[in-house]
Amino acid sequence: MNRVATLAAVTALAATPWVSGCSKADPATALRGRPVPVRLAAAEEKPVPVEVRATGRVVSAASVAVRAQVSGQIVAARFTEGQPVRKGDVLLEIDRRPYEAALAEARANLARDEARARNARDDAGRLAQLAEKEFVTRQQAEAAAANAAALTATLDASRAAVQRAELDLAWCTVRAPISGRTGRLLVQPGNLIAAGAADLVSIEQVKPVWAAFPIPARHLPALRARATPATALVRPEGGTRDLPATVEFVDNAVDPATGTVLLKARLPNEDESLWPGQVVEVRLRLSDGERSVVVPTGAVAAGQQGDYVWVVKDGAAALRPITVAQAGEQETVVAGGLAAGEQVVTEGQLRLVPGAKVEPLGAPGPAGGGGQ
Repeated sequence: MNRVATLAAVTALAATPWVSGCSKADPATALRGRPVPVRLAAAEEKPVPVEVRATGRVVSAASVAVRAQVSGQIVAARFTEGQPVRKGDVLLEIDRRPYEAALAEARANLARDEARARNARDDAGRLAQLAEKEFVTRQQAEAAAANAAALTATLDASRAAVQRAELDLAWCTVRAPISGRTGRLLVQPGNLIAAGAADLVSIEQVKPVWAAFPIPARHLPALRARATPATALVRPEGGTRDLPATVEFVDNAVDPATGTVLLKARLPNEDESLWPGQVVEVRLRLSDGERSVVVPTGAVAAGQQGDYVWVVKDGAAALRPITVAQAGEQETVVAGGLAAGEQVVTEGQLRLVPGAKVEPLGAPGPAGGGGQ
């Protein structure tokens, strides 16, 4: 009898864990039994602009590498590296003395040739009168006229030499060809330079600037169909403020390697917040768009089967696959799977299962908030 009782007790103990395990409540079943606190928002139908997002870079409206137009020694720098300059401001001084001497020589030659040409014209006039009276031969008169013409041509060459010497002297003062901001001084005072041989300094025009960015070529018809220039919002990398810009350039060819076309949007940049070469995020508005269903971006999640939202109807949650047409930071445009007016969950999605009862919270949270 003791042996039979012991066997029965062992059998009961062995069965206890299996019974205990089967008695544990399923989490999904338990969640269906009590409401899950969530925050809701209604899907809206409203006009949505059609936008294209791209990454681009800031390029200056004009970029100039300044070079000397005469050879000589740099005697002074009249600017500070990195400072803004206006067109015509003095940047560098080249030794003027050789060119002042050359100008003086050219002016002296001009005065000499003016006297010679004047005398030759007078001689030619007198001989022409004498040839009419046959006091001299016609050959002598013609020779005097030819000499006067040759000296007049020499006089023209002397005048050109003076103009050239004046230009060389003026070029000893290197001036800014455009307004902008200077870069590094590449050749220091004291160095000898040859005309046009090396860059002295670069100037970048920073007011205005361009945001250069590519867009897929499939958007070209919509871009060209606009009656007015397209607008864009430009945000510098790491920035928090969008800057308005106007598209003023569309490249004349599509890049066959990428299937994109280059655009440039103009920004006034009066505060010089943008610098050439800086990376920017661009949102190009192609059209004002048609009426579409829009939900807060925080309501949309991505799964293995695609994007979805949690829809609440009659106090219960249901998972709804959707098709996203355009995703933004605050709002997402839904192309299919959701109707205007339906309630979607914006916070608390992680605790939901299909069929779970929900308890709406107070005022909606900020769009884009994730489920907790």
